[in-house]
Amino acid sequence: MKGALIIIVLVAFTCMGQAQNKAIDSLKAHIGNAKSDTARINLTNEMIVKVSEVNLDSSIILGKSVLQESRKLGYIKGEANALINMSSILLKKSDFDSAKQYLNDAKMIVLRLKDSTLLASVYGTQGMMYGMQGKYDTSMVYFKRAIVIAERMNNTQNLGRYYGGLAIGYQMQSNYPEALRYQQKSLQLAEAQDNISSQAYTLLNMGNTYQKINDTLRAEKTLLKAIDLAKKAGLKNVEIYSYSNLSSLYQDMKKWEEDYKYAIKAVLLADEVGDTAIEAASYSKAGIALSNLKRYSEAVILIKKGMAIPEATNQPIINSQLNEAMAHTLMLQEKYDEAISYFEKCLEISKKTDQYDPNVAAINLELARCYENTGAYKKALFNFKAYATIKDSITSKENIQQATELTMTYEFDKKQAIARAEQNVKDAEGQRVKNQQLYTILALGFLLLSGIIIALILFRNNKQKQKANLLLKRQKIKVEKTLFELKTTQSQLIQSEKMASLGELTAGIAHEIQNPLNFVNNFSEVSNEILTELQEERSKNSNERDEKLENELLYDIKQNLEKINHHGKRADAIVKGMLQHSRKNTAEREPTDINALCDEFLRLSYHGLRAKDKNFNATLKTDFDDSIGKINIIPQDIGRVILNLITNAFYACNERSRSAVNEKMSAFAKAENGIGYQPTVWVSTKQIHPTDCAENVQSGIEISVKDNGNGIPADILDKIFQPFFTTKPTGQGTGLGLSLSYDIVTAHGGELKVETDSEKYTQFKIILPISKSASS
Repeated sequence: MKGALIIIVLVAFTCMGQAQNKAIDSLKAHIGNAKSDTARINLTNEMIVKVSEVNLDSSIILGKSVLQESRKLGYIKGEANALINMSSILLKKSDFDSAKQYLNDAKMIVLRLKDSTLLASVYGTQGMMYGMQGKYDTSMVYFKRAIVIAERMNNTQNLGRYYGGLAIGYQMQSNYPEALRYQQKSLQLAEAQDNISSQAYTLLNMGNTYQKINDTLRAEKTLLKAIDLAKKAGLKNVEIYSYSNLSSLYQDMKKWEEDYKYAIKAVLLADEVGDTAIEAASYSKAGIALSNLKRYSEAVILIKKGMAIPEATNQPIINSQLNEAMAHTLMLQEKYDEAISYFEKCLEISKKTDQYDPNVAAINLELARCYENTGAYKKALFNFKAYATIKDSITSKENIQQATELTMTYEFDKKQAIARAEQNVKDAEGQRVKNQQLYTILALGFLLLSGIIIALILFRNNKQKQKANLLLKRQKIKVEKTLFELKTTQSQLIQSEKMASLGELTAGIAHEIQNPLNFVNNFSEVSNEILTELQEERSKNSNERDEKLENELLYDIKQNLEKINHHGKRADAIVKGMLQHSRKNTAEREPTDINALCDEFLRLSYHGLRAKDKNFNATLKTDFDDSIGKINIIPQDIGRVILNLITNAFYACNERSRSAVNEKMSAFAKAENGIGYQPTVWVSTKQIHPTDCAENVQSGIEISVKDNGNGIPADILDKIFQPFFTTKPTGQGTGLGLSLSYDIVTAHGGELKVETDSEKYTQFKIILPISKSASS
C-alpha cells in the first residue's frame, strides 16, 4: 500500500502555491494603475502564476493573452516570461509536449537576451518537466544548472524551489542524505523569507524522506508541522497529502486507529477539493485500517466507495490498492474464495501496466495462502514460487543498493565529522582567547590556572580528534571491504558473461574446425597413395621408368602438402581466435581485418545455434566494404561485441520463427515475400566520411548487424544497454551482453546505436573512428 507516496510528493511539488484572493486583487489594482505597457505586462505575468494556483484554465487564457500582447508590442522579455509561465501551467495539466515547445521558444529568446535570471527559470522549469516524467537524472542536471545561476545572482526567491526539485531527484534515487541536505537548505530559505507556503511544501517532502529511512518520529513530527502550516496558508493540497502520508506512516507502524483517523481526513478533504485520485487511494487505506480493527462491514463499504470513483479504474496503482484492500479484508474473515478473485485482479493490473507495483511479491504470497486454504495446492505452489522468485530478485537488488548507500552514508558522515572537528577547534581557540583576556584583567596570579585550563581543553580536544579519526578509519575500512567485495562480484559476473559467449561459440567452432581437419586428413591419404605409386614407378628398371609421371606425382605431393599446410593454419587461426576470446583483455590494439572478423563470427554463431536447434534455418547476407583495410582495434573485444549482436539477431529470428509456427503468422509475416516468414540476418561494413568531425578524425567505419525478428518494444528501448536488463527467460541471459558491448565500443571512442520497428526489424550499428593517418 506504499506505492502512491512517491506520486503524491511529485504532484505536491508541481502544484506548489495556492495564492490567496487578496494577492490577486492587489495585483489587479496595480495593473490598473500601471504607467506603461511593459509594467502592465510584467504585473500580469506575476498574476498568471497566482491565478494558476487557483484555476489552471483561467491562467492559460490569461497567459495566451499576455503572450500575444507582448509580441504585438515587441516586448521580448515579457514574451519570454509569458512562455515560461505557460510551460509551467501546461506541466500541471501533464501536457508535456506543449510545455516543451513553449520552453524551447523561451530558451531561444533568453539566450539572445543573455538574461541569467530568466535562464535559471527555464532550467528550473525543465528540471520540473523531466522530474514529472520520471527522468530524474536529466531533471537533476537542469536543477543543478538553475542552482548555480541562482546562487551566483543571489536570487533567493527561486533558489528554494530549485533546491526542493533537486532534493526530489536524490530522493527518487534513494540518496536520502543528499535529499535531506537540499530539503534543509530549501526550508532555511523559506523560514528566512517567512514564506509559510514554501515551508509547508518542503516539510511535506522532508516527512516523506524521513519515512523512507524509517525515522518514524521525525516523519510524524514533520508531517504534523506541515499540516499546521498548510492550514494557515490555506494550502489544502498539502494538507491532503500530509494526511495521506501520515496514514501510510501509521499503517507501517500498525497503529490502526491513527491510520484510520488520517485516512478519513484525507478522504473528506479530497472530496471537498475534487481530488478524486487521492480520495480513492485514501479509501483503500481507511479500509485496511478498519479490517485490522475487525470492523469488516465498515471496511467493505469504504473500499467499495473508492472503487466507485472513476479515477480508481483509470490509475492502475490505485485500482490495485483497492482490490488488495478488499482481498485483505475478506482474507481476515477467512473468505478465501472471494479474496482470491481480488488478489488475481491485482496481479492482472500489474501485468497490463508498465508501472511497477512493489506489493507484487506480497500479493503472490497471500494468494498462495488463499489457494492453500481452499485446497488448490498446485496453484498455491505456483504463486509461492512466484513470490520466492520476486523476493530473491528484490533481495539481490537491495544488497547492491545497500552497498551503494553505505558508501554515500560514509561520505556524508565523514563530511559531518570533519565539520564538527573543525568547529570544535574554532570553539576551543575562541575560549582560549577569552580566557587569556580574563586572566590578564584579573591578575598575574591566575596565569598558572589559565595555563592548566588551556592544557585540559587542548587535551580534551585532542582526545575527541583521536576518537573521531579512529571512528572514521573503522568506517573507511568497512566501506572499502564492502566495495572490494562488490567489485569482485562484478568482475566475476563479467567473466561469466565472457564464458557464456564462449559457450555460444563452441558448437560453431567445432563445425568450422572440422572442415580444415577433413581437408588435412583427405590430402594426407591422397599423398600417401601418390607416394606408393611413386615407389612402384621407381622400383622398375631404368629403361621402363616414366620420368614425366614421376615428376607429375612429385608435383601433386607438393600441391597436397601446401593444401595441408593452408588448412592446418586455418585450424590454428580458429583455435587462436577462441583463446583470444576467452582470455582477459590485454588492452593492446593491433591491425585487424574487420571484414574477416565479421565473416568469421557470423558463421561461428550460426553453426553454434544450428548445433543446439537443428530445425532452425536462416538466410545470411553480407555486404563488406573492401576499401576499409585493416584498422587498429582490440580484436578479441570487438569480436565479442560482433558475436553478441549476431547471436542476439539469430535469437530474435528464432523466436519470431517459432511464433509464426505456433500462433499463426502475423499479417506482416503473411505478406512478406508472399510465402511466409523467412529468418534473415544481414551483416555489412562500410567506410563513412562525416563532414563535422574534428581534425585527425576525419573518417570512420560502420559495422551493421540487422535481423527481421520481432523488433524491440518502444517502452524498453532506453533500457537495453543497462546492466542486468534482459528480455530473455530466466536462465537464458545474464543481462550483461549489450552493457559490456556498449562499454567496449565507447572505450574505442566509438558509438553503439540501435534502430528498430516492432514486428519488422532490429538494426545495431557500431561506429568506430579512424584517424587520418590510420585510414591512409
